[in-house]
Amino acid sequence: GRHLLELINEVLDLAKVESGHINLSLEPIEVCSVVDECLALVEPLADARGIRLSHRGLKGAAVRADRMRLKQALLNLLSNAIKYNREAGAARIEVLRVGEDRLQIRVIDTGPGIPSGRLQELFLPFHRLVAGHEGIEGTGIGLAITRRIVEMMGGAVGVESEPGAGSTFWIELPVESMADTTAGPGRGPAPAAHAGAHAQGLQHTVLYIEDNPSNLKLVAQILGHRPHIQLLTAHTPELGLELARARLPDLILLDINMPGMDGYQVLSVLKSDARLKAVPVVAVTANAMPHEVERGRGAGFAEYLTKPIEIAGLFAALDRCLQQRGETRE
Repeated sequence: GRHLLELINEVLDLAKVESGHINLSLEPIEVCSVVDECLALVEPLADARGIRLSHRGLKGAAVRADRMRLKQALLNLLSNAIKYNREAGAARIEVLRVGEDRLQIRVIDTGPGIPSGRLQELFLPFHRLVAGHEGIEGTGIGLAITRRIVEMMGGAVGVESEPGAGSTFWIELPVESMADTTAGPGRGPAPAAHAGAHAQGLQHTVLYIEDNPSNLKLVAQILGHRPHIQLLTAHTPELGLELARARLPDLILLDINMPGMDGYQVLSVLKSDARLKAVPVVAVTANAMPHEVERGRGAGFAEYLTKPIEIAGLFAALDRCLQQRGETRE
């Protein structure tokens, strides 16, 4: 029963990944702490087969990833390194820099290895290279899920192997800085560590006030691709107003249907504050009827975006508002 449940969960997870219906919350993740957690989880499996586990990493090194999904990917690689290893073998994790802006997590085993001509078959769903391993449980889709998840986080997965010499599976992700991860409540993902076209220019602070955690995570993920934007999030109108007064953002994204105060009431408070009245406020709401859109524009919203959020439309609205904001300051 336990094994069947695991198979069903893996198939459902693959379906979510392939359809794009998977929630990712990208943030700076300290790699060694995740590796240590994963090693502790697979230690009983390794002990049962006499497999020695070891870890050599870069202390303090971080990547931009979803913590839960990164753990899922590493656990899959580690469990495979144990299951398909030789008795009393070894499995180790190495963390190293690749170029200036990438970090590679390598899982190295002492198993029988895989012929080079069959390496790409490993990542095909429901495809297992089972020669000599017929008694090992599994669906053959764990590596397919791992590759798709890592690619959705902006990374890559690969393998190097030689028959008789073991295999090395690796995950490569963008390097991130941990410097800003303790900036306080309501903070979204930190700006990317590597310098892009926008990163060398002016940094903009955007505040998103929204009571739905899924929408907060989605916008944080989307804006994670804009390194020049620093995102603050607030899950209540009251906290949003407090953050607005304290941080004076360049732009505010505001949900309309919230408990306590709705978006129109929050907008009224913002416009009555001398320091905030010039800050453009963009409505992000499920209220999509024409009369609702007209009411929103008449109330003073700089832009009116409807859910589900259309990424290109969100970026275009942000660019227009931030450009106008910059012009009014000059």
